[in-house]
Amino acid sequence: MPENQASSTPAVLVAVVRGGGPLQRQVEDQLRAAIRDGRLVEGEPLPASRTLAADLGVSRGVVSDAYMQLAAEGWLLVTPRAAPRVAPTTRGSDPLTKRFRSEQAFSYEHVVEGSDPLITRVVYDLRPGRPDLSRFPRAEWVRSLSAAVRAAGVAELDYPPIAGATRLREVLAAYRGRVRGTLAGAEDVILCAGAGQAFVTIAEALGPVKLAVEDPGHEGIRGLFAKRGLRPVPVRVDEAGVVVDELPDDARAALLTPAHQFPTGAVLSAERRAALLRWAQERDALIIEDDYDAEYRYDRAPIGALQGLRPDLVAHVGSVSKTLAPALRLGWLIAPPAWRDRFLEARASLDHGLPALEQFALADFITRGAYDRHLRRSGRTYRHRRDALIAALTEALPGATFSGAAAGLHIAVHVPGADEPALVEACREAGVVLDGITPHRVAPGPSGLLISFAAVPDAGAGHVAELIAAASGRFSPPEGDE
Repeated sequence: MPENQASSTPAVLVAVVRGGGPLQRQVEDQLRAAIRDGRLVEGEPLPASRTLAADLGVSRGVVSDAYMQLAAEGWLLVTPRAAPRVAPTTRGSDPLTKRFRSEQAFSYEHVVEGSDPLITRVVYDLRPGRPDLSRFPRAEWVRSLSAAVRAAGVAELDYPPIAGATRLREVLAAYRGRVRGTLAGAEDVILCAGAGQAFVTIAEALGPVKLAVEDPGHEGIRGLFAKRGLRPVPVRVDEAGVVVDELPDDARAALLTPAHQFPTGAVLSAERRAALLRWAQERDALIIEDDYDAEYRYDRAPIGALQGLRPDLVAHVGSVSKTLAPALRLGWLIAPPAWRDRFLEARASLDHGLPALEQFALADFITRGAYDRHLRRSGRTYRHRRDALIAALTEALPGATFSGAAAGLHIAVHVPGADEPALVEACREAGVVLDGITPHRVAPGPSGLLISFAAVPDAGAGHVAELIAAASGRFSPPEGDE
């Protein structure tokens, strides 16, 4: 057959390219993009799988599987003996990410709700903090979950240990040591329902003490600790990470994102890492390391975890929410030995433990290499999307500058003269939901936009940039700005 083959559907050109990646993925991506941008509208029928397969010169199974995947994600309605149709309310947002609320259960509803419903149409949900959920490795996860169910003995179907399944704790201790440089045994790993529950566990164990936090830093996590009686003290962040010399002498703990600072993307310098550890040792203080998306690094190998330098001083928190999906609710807390019992006591007060079968599934997923493969594939995808988005924004927003692009899943975009709240609102009205930096600040500082490139479709960077550029013309700079 020809190298490239195309087919015209009612409102979209679908093309497959031999050597351009899995054929099923190509069909999925193009149909998904067509629904997102309105070229395929609600209720519109698609060709029968046999017809489209013949037009494209691919097997019927390629098209059938693509249709079923899109139906599972909520984009299509597929019924027996009827043409697939575009599902209701799909245009304008990924049906998974649109319903997502942040891992820590902090409400972001004010971003897309609470105003005229005619202007809350979401074309792109680009808030930071989530991967591309449409690329969740479903088949691999089903394989691991099936293996877990088959292998589980009768005793393993009872209430799980409060610290988590021993098998997964062993696997995570070894895996995090290999890829992030942590130093821990299985007994140091406490499994939690995402990183949010790990932070709650730490807060309960710490009690009402003074907590140093980065400024800017994640407003939701800062609020989580404050609601539990801790007293957050903001500490300035610059291009080398948190300014350690400004940490308060009387703080009993410090909450940091050293490998990829949120939201600026700064990496804590080697000199400051050493100074931070000295600060903690001199005060017998606890360092809380939020390792939220450090697996993705695009300019070099990921920065090693701070915990690996001083396991006795650092509580290391991570999850699969940024790499696989928040819906799995699987996270971990690596505890310093002196804090382990206090953390376990606090963890036991929250629930009766995580679902065991999902823990066994993640252990299998990691052990047989599926997690590594997923990280490599998704990392390549995110690098490409990052490059495409920065190029498109550079052209559409002359003078804009970028930070935090070397790692993670989002970039910070600084638009000269922008009134940040007005620009965020104008983008939302244009269908692009994103965050500003200012809500994450305590002290005044430079403004900007936080944009997730992970959620930008492969062919969508230009459209995103056009919408943001158009929105930027709908606000007036603050009085006195030029």
